[in-house]
Amino acid sequence: MIPDERRKEIVRQVNRSDRVTVEELTEEFGVSEATIRRDLSSLAEDGLIERFHGGALPASKEDTNGSSTADSIDNPSGKQAIAERAVDELSDGDAVFFDTGPTAREVAKAIPEQLSLLAATNSPESAFELRETCGEVKVVGDSLRQTSDALVGPSAESYLRKTNFDIVFLETDAVQSDGGLSVSNEDEARIKTLLCEGGRHVILVADGSKLDNRSFREFATVDNIDMFITDVSLGDEMRTVFERANVTVVDNLLAVP
Repeated sequence: MIPDERRKEIVRQVNRSDRVTVEELTEEFGVSEATIRRDLSSLAEDGLIERFHGGALPASKEDTNGSSTADSIDNPSGKQAIAERAVDELSDGDAVFFDTGPTAREVAKAIPEQLSLLAATNSPESAFELRETCGEVKVVGDSLRQTSDALVGPSAESYLRKTNFDIVFLETDAVQSDGGLSVSNEDEARIKTLLCEGGRHVILVADGSKLDNRSFREFATVDNIDMFITDVSLGDEMRTVFERANVTVVDNLLAVP
């Protein structure tokens, strides 16, 4: 891969994952850390990303002059629309797992107060949201990843192997054109694979920025989920991918009546 192509792909990766590290990019592109650091410096100078010690973040809206990429990453209205529809799937007494990520966190915020749930998560941020409505929350995981604020590790994996959930609200960095679901980190991929195995009803919540993309490690396919809730209207090819897997699709949530 030539440098210009690699840098374009780095920008896409940063925007998909919200935050990536030099180590992750080095592993993914098979180049040295020094090369990745030079790439990040160049991209930051062009205003395409923001640097932090050891990695990169998506560029702010101000830095991108209001570009559609930044709008897609932030996308608060899309995530809220997904969350408002997602909580309709909950019933009183459900055991529910909330995956790490901004959309699943919006789902946690949207839970009606009258619902009584047994809630678990590997996201400290979601745990604080869930505490407001669910009271006691099971928080699983050994170590907190700097790039995503996800709790991962052997104890989380052991817990998930032995636990069944009525509902899993699942996140992904990318929904591939072939139906694969992928993320940028192997530890998080293992957690997500176990969530797919342990959920009676697995609901993928992802906004349009995740569609027809690809990330580092595939953890499941659309065959492993039961429902997909997204804010945008699916194109024919992507809709066919979900229909072939018998996944219930709820899309176009931001359509104006």
